[in-house]
Amino acid sequence: MVILKLDDLWFEDGLVHPGWIQVVDFLDSMEVKGTIGIVGNSLEEGDATYFNWIKERHDEGYEIWHHGFCHCRHQVDTLEIREYRGEDLAAQTTSLLKTQQLAQEKLGITLRSFGAPYNSTDQYTASALAEIPALKVWMYKETDCSTDKFLLPRIAEVNIEYPVHQPDFEQFKAGYEQFKNEPILVIQGHPRSWAEEEYRLETFKKIILFLLEEGVTFVTPYEYYLKQRLF
Repeated sequence: MVILKLDDLWFEDGLVHPGWIQVVDFLDSMEVKGTIGIVGNSLEEGDATYFNWIKERHDEGYEIWHHGFCHCRHQVDTLEIREYRGEDLAAQTTSLLKTQQLAQEKLGITLRSFGAPYNSTDQYTASALAEIPALKVWMYKETDCSTDKFLLPRIAEVNIEYPVHQPDFEQFKAGYEQFKNEPILVIQGHPRSWAEEEYRLETFKKIILFLLEEGVTFVTPYEYYLKQRLF
């Protein structure tokens, strides 16, 4: 099974970014189920058209997942502080709750899965997530802190992009061949970036077509979690 972990939906210039539109249109044409990592502050800024686009994707079977509130970082002296790495427990809990509440208020959607911006977390993140029982799944957890969330690990060798934002079919294929017997592969990409150069989107399409030829089943994080609970 394969999860398409697609990151970074924002409300930009009054629009859904063209990269997202192109990727969703392609996935729909292939009847492939994807996911959309939403940045919560976009739900403070967005309009009805933006909200309806997200709700339509949700109705089609895409999982809308929690990708932080601000996707922000800043420097304190020489230390880079990220939304879930370096902030205290109260700040992380507040950030998580804001996005969860906005998704319910603006979209009528209960977010069930979480993946941190930059995949960066620390010892407080598990405690903050524990305050939100509705969030069941944690993608790409990187610390050894205990958690009651269902974990979907990262296999670094199996990604869409090498480096980040630049799809590479041959590197993806090599990683896939090495790990294709794993029960689940969670592969990450950034649709906004793929609109910058034509080859990027075309490479993503080539990866999806290859996976379809391989006979994989595309699932969402929460769907996979529910499947595991049946056993």
